[in-house]
Amino acid sequence: MNKILNFSKRNLKEILRDPIIYIFCLGFPLVMFILFQIINKYTGGNTPMFEIDSLLPAIIMFSFTFVMLTLALMVSKDRQTFFLKRLYSSPMKSYHFILGYFFVGLIIGISQTIICIVSGFVISLISNVSFISFAEIILLIITQLPMLITNVFLGILIGTLFNDKTAPGICSAFISLVGILGGCWMPVEAMGKFELFCRFLPFYPSVYIGRVITSAQNSLGITYAFDRIAILGLIPIALFMIANIILSFILFKKNMISDK
Repeated sequence: MNKILNFSKRNLKEILRDPIIYIFCLGFPLVMFILFQIINKYTGGNTPMFEIDSLLPAIIMFSFTFVMLTLALMVSKDRQTFFLKRLYSSPMKSYHFILGYFFVGLIIGISQTIICIVSGFVISLISNVSFISFAEIILLIITQLPMLITNVFLGILIGTLFNDKTAPGICSAFISLVGILGGCWMPVEAMGKFELFCRFLPFYPSVYIGRVITSAQNSLGITYAFDRIAILGLIPIALFMIANIILSFILFKKNMISDK
C-alpha cells in the first residue's frame, strides 16, 4: 500500500504543477455555469436544460472527461520520458502503477464535483432559485462515481496505448462526442432514434439519472423519473466501467512486460 501511496503523491504533485488542471478541471465548471445561465436568461428562461437542476448533472458528467484528458497526458508523458521504464526495475507491480494513477484521478474528479455543486449553489443564490437538498447532493455524487471511475481508467488506457502527441487528439474527439451523446446541451429526448442510440452508451444514462435526483425537467416539460430508461441505463454504465478497468490492467501490464 505504501508503494501505491508514494506513487500517488508523486502523481498529484506533477498534476498540480500543470496549468491544465486549473484551467479545465477546476475553472471549467464555473465558466460553463455562467455561460449557460447567460444563454438561459437571454432566451427568456425557456430552455429547461440550461436550468441549474438540469445543468448540474450534465456539467458534472462532462467535466469528468477532463480528468480523463489529464490522466492520459500524464501516463503517456511518463511512458515517453522513460520515467515508467526506470521504475519497472523496482519491486512495483503493474497494479501499483495503475492504482497510483487511479487514486489521483479520483481525488481530482471528486474535487471537481464539489466545485460544480458549490458553483451551482452560488449561482442559485444569485438567481434566487431553489437548489437541491444536502441528501440529494450526496446521492448525486454517489450516482456519478461510476462515470468518474470510467473516465479515470479510460484516461489510463489511452495514455497506455498512445504517445503524448496522439493522446490529446483522441481525448479531444472523445470529449466532443460525450457532450453530444450525453445530452448535456441538446434535447436528445426529442430526437427519436438518436435518443435510443444514446441509451446504449453510459453518458446519457448517467446524466439522466442525475437529473432524476435533481428533479429536473426535459425539453418536453416532463420531470425526469426513475423509470425504465434510468433502470436500463445502469447496464451500459456498469459494462463500460468494468470494460475500462479490465482493459487498463491487461494492456498496462502487457506494455510493462514488453518495455522491460
